[in-house]
Amino acid sequence: MKSPISVKILVWSCNLTLVILALIFLLGLYYYTKMPSLIAPGIDSEGIDKSNYRVSQNFFGDNYLYERVIDKENGIDEENYYFASLRNLYNVSLSDSLAIYANKIDREQSTTESKYFGLFQRRAIVTEPVGEVPVRYAGPAVSVEKEAFIFYARSGIVSKLFLVLYVTVFLWFLRKFIAGLRTPGFFTRKNAYYLKITAWMAIIAPFLIWTWNSFIRPDLFADLQFTRASEVSSGLAQPLLMLLFGLVLLAIAWSFDQGVKLQKEHELTI
Repeated sequence: MKSPISVKILVWSCNLTLVILALIFLLGLYYYTKMPSLIAPGIDSEGIDKSNYRVSQNFFGDNYLYERVIDKENGIDEENYYFASLRNLYNVSLSDSLAIYANKIDREQSTTESKYFGLFQRRAIVTEPVGEVPVRYAGPAVSVEKEAFIFYARSGIVSKLFLVLYVTVFLWFLRKFIAGLRTPGFFTRKNAYYLKITAWMAIIAPFLIWTWNSFIRPDLFADLQFTRASEVSSGLAQPLLMLLFGLVLLAIAWSFDQGVKLQKEHELTI
């Protein structure tokens, strides 16, 4: 009996995703080794009278900002390193709110040119001023030393590499289970085992996220108390959804395993 075309599509989709994840992992390793020169590049200031150069990296909502300010007229030539996080947002009172100027984009006159299947885009945006927009949520930036800056940024890369590796293992066992459905006798202990592994990996993932946020992720705001600002809760929506997804998978795996046992008992009875 031939397997359904939908199962074949799922298997090949898993294969393609695994190849992409492997490439991302290798690129991440290369990026880790080259990070100091990429995130905090040495800029030759010769011939430059005024410049404000910024490089920002984002890892799971944590932002690492390198800033090089050159203003020879005022005798300024300095490097600054900052850490900010979208998971450490503060609600600022209306009386203390900042404001930023906003422009409205004219969609009819603006143009976008795409190359290489949309990977590179060149935009010509035409705007007109519309006034000020109040800033009610603030993500403070904490100044850090260069060594600590590179260490934290590299830790962010390690966390992403671990995530890619974890998802790769998850998809590998999920693919093994889906591939097992192509055989006529797919009710086997092996297929139930593969499904149980994927279920437990989905259940364990939220606890790994909690461990990272509680004990490994840098908490540079622990000793800071901001006046006239209240911290905004980041919420637990995604970890809870992952936990529920893992529990549903575990229930399916348990039902699958029970089906295997009933099938074995039926065969022995016959």
